[in-house]
Amino acid sequence: MRYWLATVLIVVLLGAVAWVVPDKRRELVHAITTYDAVPTAPAPLPGGVGPPLMRSVRTRVVLIDGLAKSVARTLPHWDAACLAGMRLEVDVGFPTVSLPVEMEIWTGLTQQQSGIVYRSSVPLLPPLDKKGIPAQVPGSVAVAEAYGYIVRSLGFSIAMPVADPSNPAKDRDLNTDAKGPGWADKWQGEALAAVRGNAPLVFVHILRVDTAGHQYGIGIQYEQAAREADTILGTLMAADPTARWFLLSDHGHLPTGGHGGEEVSVRQVEHCIVGPGISPSEGGPIHVIDIARAIADSVGATLPTDSRSRPLSIAMHTPLQADQAIPPLALGAGAFAIFIIVAGLALSSWGVRRWWLVPWWFFAAVTLLIAIRGMPTLSMPMIYKPEGRDMYLTWLPALPLAFAAAWFSSTRISLTRMAVAQLALPVAIACAAIAASGAWPTLFGEHRAPVVPVVTAWASPLMLLMAHGAAAVALGVLASGVRRAFGPPAAPAPASTAPADA
Repeated sequence: MRYWLATVLIVVLLGAVAWVVPDKRRELVHAITTYDAVPTAPAPLPGGVGPPLMRSVRTRVVLIDGLAKSVARTLPHWDAACLAGMRLEVDVGFPTVSLPVEMEIWTGLTQQQSGIVYRSSVPLLPPLDKKGIPAQVPGSVAVAEAYGYIVRSLGFSIAMPVADPSNPAKDRDLNTDAKGPGWADKWQGEALAAVRGNAPLVFVHILRVDTAGHQYGIGIQYEQAAREADTILGTLMAADPTARWFLLSDHGHLPTGGHGGEEVSVRQVEHCIVGPGISPSEGGPIHVIDIARAIADSVGATLPTDSRSRPLSIAMHTPLQADQAIPPLALGAGAFAIFIIVAGLALSSWGVRRWWLVPWWFFAAVTLLIAIRGMPTLSMPMIYKPEGRDMYLTWLPALPLAFAAAWFSSTRISLTRMAVAQLALPVAIACAAIAASGAWPTLFGEHRAPVVPVVTAWASPLMLLMAHGAAAVALGVLASGVRRAFGPPAAPAPASTAPADA
């Protein structure tokens, strides 16, 4: 009777884990892409005091969304402008997502300082006030090719396209219809008119390169979109050759498409400044908030007093060290995560008394995931997909090992010891990733984005893997029970609470 009670209890408990944890993972993904984080200190950045960049009568900023550094130098208009001015390697920090990075550009605050760390298709409402640069410049104009919620979040006097009345995250009049040309057909004309006008600050956001990166990765289609963007850039610059121009990118892309993580190829991009007061030079890497300081100087705006940005003259002489722009893991969260892993190892050592009780399935699953998909990062679309299919297909071959271990050992050792042996370490590692990313409050309903380098990306597959492992072990226990009930007589199993090999 004790065996059957233990069987029912373990099957129900592990079944509940397998049922609940995937939903919690989806809550985590939603929080990452929707909410803001609690503002914290930025990564330790070098300081310095120096003369500001000379103010310009007209400042023009063009951002080609998703333009990788390796492709930027192949573009003729972009490269010619950079050769005539200041070419800079720029680190945009973490994470590498458009709206948070552009908030850095227009406020001089890192994403950790502002707490705006992801916000996928979630506009800032109300828009940025005079804490940012655009709201300090009367008559400032922003024109976006699409996804206008980004420029509408930044505090420009005029921001186009306007929002769809039914959804502020969407643009109105995107395509041509019976009423006439839509925004997709006329945005370049609006951008050209803004550049030619007298506005002291104009921002043009070109999206097509990022769109191609997501759809195709860095390949023929991406390079074609980059050439189209470069042609648009050349037309814009020719319309106002005496202005000061800032040519920017907010992030790169993985070769297969995607961004958001801490990879150097995604995080470090090329920026160029050309026009009055700019002499040909080259340097970096500098932080993107240093570009914010240069734009603020150019238009006569001021940045928040807690901005860690530096004048260009200082930033050029004090480049960032490798990965210096990535925020470190919080000491308390890291210590808590280590404690959880140590506890998991202790439990696992209690449960594993035979070599075949080691959770080989978990090590095989993680190895398969890395070998097939690579090290998880926030740049990978698989991290965010609700069903997790791209991940679990890689480790499905490992799950029969968990089933076999549970089935084989259920009549040889106690069910408690078997379950601990198979699941203590995987559960502890998943819980440690959740703790290190600060996600426990999020999983219990708090609207907070737990976005931390490396560990947040790992939390997504580890939670799903924990659920699948629990399901496989539960099925193994259930199969063993069925065999015991309906199969040939077997030797009595040890009591579930008194291990035979203790």
